[in-house]
Amino acid sequence: MQEQIQDKSEEPAISLKKIAQLEADLEEIKKDKDVEMRQLAANMVQIEANLKITELEADLVDERERNREFERKIAEMKRKNDDLEAQLRTQNTEVRDGKVKIGELEGKINAFQSKISGLETQINRTMNLLDLYRDGWSYLAKTASWYKGFGQWMTFDEAEAYCASRKGHLVSIHSQEENDFVWKLAKNFPANRSFWIGLKRNPDKGNAFEWTDGSSVDFTNWMVGEPDSYTHAVLWNDKGKWGGRSS
Repeated sequence: MQEQIQDKSEEPAISLKKIAQLEADLEEIKKDKDVEMRQLAANMVQIEANLKITELEADLVDERERNREFERKIAEMKRKNDDLEAQLRTQNTEVRDGKVKIGELEGKINAFQSKISGLETQINRTMNLLDLYRDGWSYLAKTASWYKGFGQWMTFDEAEAYCASRKGHLVSIHSQEENDFVWKLAKNFPANRSFWIGLKRNPDKGNAFEWTDGSSVDFTNWMVGEPDSYTHAVLWNDKGKWGGRSS
C-alpha cells in the first residue's frame, strides 16, 4: 500500500519534465522556423533582386540596341553630310572653273569687240578715203595727207574758210616733193594762173610768214624777188614756184 502511493507521487514530476521537454522542443522548433523564415525572406529578397537585375539587363539590352540604332543613324547622317560636302566642293570647283572660263570668254569677247571696233574704224577710215578719192582728192604717202585743188576764184580768207568747212586748211608745203605734188594738181586747172597756199604774214610776229595749220615754216620755194611786201603766198601754175600776193 505504501509503494503504490509513492509511485503516484512520482507521476507529476515526470509530466513536468515532459512539459519542459516539449516546451524546449517547441522553442527549438520556433528557432528553426525563425531561421527558415529569415532564410525564406532572404531568398525572396534575392529573387526580387534577381528579377530586378533581369529587368535591368533587359532594359540595358534595349538601350544598347537603341544606342546602336542611334549610332547607325549618326553614321548615315555623317555619310550623307560627307557626300554633300564632297558635292559642294565639286560644285565650288566647278563654279571656280566656270568663273575662270567666264573670265577667259569675257577677255576673248573684249578682245574680239576691240578687234571689231578696230576693223570698223579701219573700214570707216577706208570708206572715208574712198569717198575722198571719189571726190577728187589725191593722197601723198610721204605726208600721209590728202590734197585737192579747186578752180573757183576766192579771196585768201574765203579759201581758208572753205577748206576749214571741209575739215582742212589751205595747203602747207614742207618739201620739194610735196611742192611738186601740189603743183601737179594745180596743172589740172590750166585756166588758173595761181593757187592760194596757206602761207601768210603775222603782224604780231614782225610780219613773219606762218602756215595757217600751225606747222613750222621749214621749206620755201619763192620765185626770185619774192615775196616782196605781199602779205600772202600763192603757187604759180606755170612754174611751180611761190609768189607774193595781197589777199
